Amino acid sequence: MAVGTKRGMEMPAAGANGASAQPVLNQTLEARRKKRRRTRTIIMIAGGVVLIMIIVALATGGKEKPITVQTEKVGRHTITEVVQATGKIQPEVQVKVSPEVPGEIIELPFKEGDHVKKGDLLAKIKPTTFEYQYAGAEAQLNSAKAQAEQQRATMIQGEQDLKRGQTLLAQHLISEQDFDALKAKHDAAEAGMNSANYQAAAATSQMRQFQEALRKTSVLSPMNGVITSLVSQLGEKVVGTSSFAGTEMMTVSDLTVMNAMVDVDENDVVNIKLGDNVKISIDAFPKQIFSGKVVEIANSAKLTGTGTQDQSTNFTVKVRLDDFGAADLRPGMTCTSRIETQTKENVIAVPLLSVTRRDNDDAKAADSVKKVRESNKGEFHEGDETPTIVFSVVKGEAKKVHVKTGISDNAYVEILSGLQGGEEVIKGNFRAVSKDLDDSKKVKVDNSGKTVGD
Repeated sequence: MAVGTKRGMEMPAAGANGASAQPVLNQTLEARRKKRRRTRTIIMIAGGVVLIMIIVALATGGKEKPITVQTEKVGRHTITEVVQATGKIQPEVQVKVSPEVPGEIIELPFKEGDHVKKGDLLAKIKPTTFEYQYAGAEAQLNSAKAQAEQQRATMIQGEQDLKRGQTLLAQHLISEQDFDALKAKHDAAEAGMNSANYQAAAATSQMRQFQEALRKTSVLSPMNGVITSLVSQLGEKVVGTSSFAGTEMMTVSDLTVMNAMVDVDENDVVNIKLGDNVKISIDAFPKQIFSGKVVEIANSAKLTGTGTQDQSTNFTVKVRLDDFGAADLRPGMTCTSRIETQTKENVIAVPLLSVTRRDNDDAKAADSVKKVRESNKGEFHEGDETPTIVFSVVKGEAKKVHVKTGISDNAYVEILSGLQGGEEVIKGNFRAVSKDLDDSKKVKVDNSGKTVGD
């Protein structure tokens, strides 16, 4: 009875707050139900992932997936080490023509591209001023010659007077004072004649100077060749080279002997020798390869980009083209020269992409192959601590082989030690050789020609 009374007393209290507590209770219960559903969903997804991983592991048998590679047998090849350089085509002889006297161009008989012979009139400078100067110098010369003749006559008269005075003095018919006066007159006449002769010589020199200037108003070709550049035009006023730099009017070139002037990096120029064979490709003749020989190597460096990140030190190498046939080569054409610095025949070699280097003999890839491809040289520096290696295939596994390398071309690297020939070496892909491969790595050989992702 007491218990019933107690519960009866509590119920009204709960009922008094029922209107506000019931919605809060319902929201709490709903949040708990949602949380339980999310937990079940996460557990189901995680279980599915684990199940898939188990299925994949069972399907692969738990074995390491082999790396797909391409291979090639180690054989013997002829390797030619090449230094590649770019430059311009230039004639052996190229003369820039400038007038020696200033003035206006009144004749310009040739145009660019015309053939000229030595002594042909290339340009005519207006000669009027120089003609006046020459005429004035000629008049001064004639005047100086006339004065010299007059002084000569005076001197002859003085000589005769002096001889008569000597006779009279011997006969005591004149005084010594009168004789001294005759001698002084003679000496003065002789000095006057000498002075007039010097003035005539000076006038002659000045006249010849103006005569030479008048002759230089005709600009003549210095050699047989072709006008490869015509800068000045008819009626243009030009400056002479007699006292200034002079105006460059045109360029005459001998196109019978052509050279490729190429810039070679300082690291490569030491390997180049006079007489080295060269293959030249010219952008204007993409289907034709020209041959030549190295005829000159510069001793002074050519610096470009000084003080910047692009600074480089190059040396100009002159390559004489042997025979360019009927090709219409023109000065300034862009060319690429491949200078063959060294050739070795029948040497053990592997593909260029087979060779890599690993820091401290671990799996970190050195970028040596890329450097070789960029330099087009292929010479590895054996003094470095990083070892040079190749990977061979033995019973389906990669085997690391330390090698010593020599020269290379664009395709193969000479092997000096480490391989005997006949081994199957891995040459691709690049990522596998440079990074992924290591001793005992499983490999799958695919030489079908398809490129496997680098």
